[in-house]
Amino acid sequence: MAQYGGVISLLRTRANGLRPRIAAFTALAVILPLLVGILVLATLQQRSLTGSLVSRVKQQADIVALTVREEGPHEIRLADTDRPMKAVVLDTDGRVIAAQPRDVTRPLDGARPTTSHKHVANARYWWWPGDVDDPLVVSRSVKTPSGRYIVQVSSSQQPQHESVSTVVKLLLLGTPLLALLAAALAWLVAGRTLGPVDRMRSEVDAIEGRRLDARVDVPDQDDEIAALARTLNRMLDRLEASQDRQRRFVADASHELRSPLATLQAATDLTSVDPAGEWPEIAPTVQIELDRMNALIGDLLLLARIEEDRGSSTAVEVDLADLAQAEVGRWRGETPVIARRAGGSSHARVPEPAAERILRNLVDNGIRHARSEVVVTTHTDPTGAAIITVDDDGAGITPSDRERVFDRFVRLDEGRSRDEGGFGLGLAIVRGLARSVGGEVRAEQAPQGGARFVVTLPGAQVSSKR
Repeated sequence: MAQYGGVISLLRTRANGLRPRIAAFTALAVILPLLVGILVLATLQQRSLTGSLVSRVKQQADIVALTVREEGPHEIRLADTDRPMKAVVLDTDGRVIAAQPRDVTRPLDGARPTTSHKHVANARYWWWPGDVDDPLVVSRSVKTPSGRYIVQVSSSQQPQHESVSTVVKLLLLGTPLLALLAAALAWLVAGRTLGPVDRMRSEVDAIEGRRLDARVDVPDQDDEIAALARTLNRMLDRLEASQDRQRRFVADASHELRSPLATLQAATDLTSVDPAGEWPEIAPTVQIELDRMNALIGDLLLLARIEEDRGSSTAVEVDLADLAQAEVGRWRGETPVIARRAGGSSHARVPEPAAERILRNLVDNGIRHARSEVVVTTHTDPTGAAIITVDDDGAGITPSDRERVFDRFVRLDEGRSRDEGGFGLGLAIVRGLARSVGGEVRAEQAPQGGARFVVTLPGAQVSSKR
């Protein structure tokens, strides 16, 4: 039963797929114009045949009028035609004086023209289904020495209507065949067109988390299908890069956590042998390692929250100059490196904790690498964006490392030798926070020869205008 259920599900999926819909829409697109075209063709043919019939009936009316004028109203002569016609001669009171055939005893039409101008009645120029009961009648007046008479000639319109109806029936019988042929052609074309899409779907469906290096084959033709394949490959590139970053992140975090854990384990082993004798000497080391682990775990949690809560924090207007002044004041007297603020007032519209953490990490990084001075500058650029610049007079960052320095757990060689207690997460947090609020950060060379970090944040004026 499960096997039959799978077959039914597959058939249902195929019936609801794009290929049958294209075939159905193509058949519908063929049928509707064909029906309209058949109606237009039938109408044109009907008008042509009716016009020809009107001409012939008018000609017969002229012949009868000539006979009445020359031979009197009691003689009616009809010329030989391809279809039977009727003719009558009426006096001015509407009485039938002569008829052809002779069994006609009533006027053919109610029109009573007073001139030789021909009056046409019941002419059917449009085609629609059904019989045509009303004959075509042409009436005209003829003046003779004995007085004025009215000549009426009629002819059935049913034969021409039947000929048009026959053509319509033949065309209608051929319409389903043409629609089926168009649908079959659309089915084949859609199959050839969507074949690469189905193949790409199978290839993407076969890609698993362990082999994100696989890629979709790009068709040779340069069309939308090839563009879709390239887009899928770019998406797979991003997924693979993200997976590689996650793996490196886990490996680096494990490595960073292993050192303090090893130190704590060694301290535990020593105190277990002689708790009273060794603990006073080991306790400061244990506390330092615990502080390092707490700081590392806090940074890791912050990075995780940045990725999860991107754009969800409430933005407020923040005075960056005040925050910068408070941050440089935090280091006053605690280090031989001088931290000072420069520039003017600058207001950003960002979450205040994010701005504080960005400044703290950049100033901490500058203090750690500077020789004598760190300068924090705030200003507003011509576009209204808020700018934070942190300069130091340290060794600086080579151009090749100015982008890599924002990766997680990246510490340059110079930083590894001097950076006590750092994990290589500070600048990664800065970039994550800046991007989470719609800003950006980049590394440059400072005028003092060291490193410069420039943070661009949404300005208060720009945000209010939006």
